[in-house]
Amino acid sequence: MIGKKFGMFEVLGEIKLEKPGRHYECMCRCGNIRIKAGTELRAGRGKQCTDCQYREMYDTSREVGNRYGKWTVIKFLQMNGKHQQYETKCDCGTIGKHHASDLRAKKSTQCVNCHNRQNGRRNIKHGMHRERVYSVWSSMLQRCNNSKDKAYQWYGGRGIKVCSRWSNFKNFYIDMGDREDGMTLDRVDNDGDYEPSNCRWVSHKENCQNRAKRK
Repeated sequence: MIGKKFGMFEVLGEIKLEKPGRHYECMCRCGNIRIKAGTELRAGRGKQCTDCQYREMYDTSREVGNRYGKWTVIKFLQMNGKHQQYETKCDCGTIGKHHASDLRAKKSTQCVNCHNRQNGRRNIKHGMHRERVYSVWSSMLQRCNNSKDKAYQWYGGRGIKVCSRWSNFKNFYIDMGDREDGMTLDRVDNDGDYEPSNCRWVSHKENCQNRAKRK
């Protein structure tokens, strides 16, 4: 038996097991080592390892190059039971190993490092809740979005909206900067929305003058 080939298997040697019959250590053409019974080999059953069997059933090359979240499939590695395992690369360069079924089910969309960085950015607070500019931003949202605010009837009630970019305080701060002493947030077009192109900082006196002109 030693040296003989049965399908893709080549017999390397006989091994002793507590099972009836003779058993042999066999190497598949792909390099996998399997234990096969002599009767199974001679009967032509199991002519290849399960990895090769699934490679024939599923074209593993179809997954190479596919993207799942930040993962890109690089190459096929092996079959783990019925699962195809691939080498993957995250956008940051981290190399991983994933089952195709897990990638398709979105059980993993990025490496641990990217996950931690993303959560870190989410948890970073601007620390400006007590600043005057934050109070201006918060009041702007209230009078446009909160129907219970006492000024709503002159803003949100008239259809005045806050642009989607300014729903985030950081963007508002980037566009408008700090509020200096005695300055108020003013809209150039009194019927226009709160947005970068229609807002500016003016003194209280200028704001009152603008209101008089609008009237």
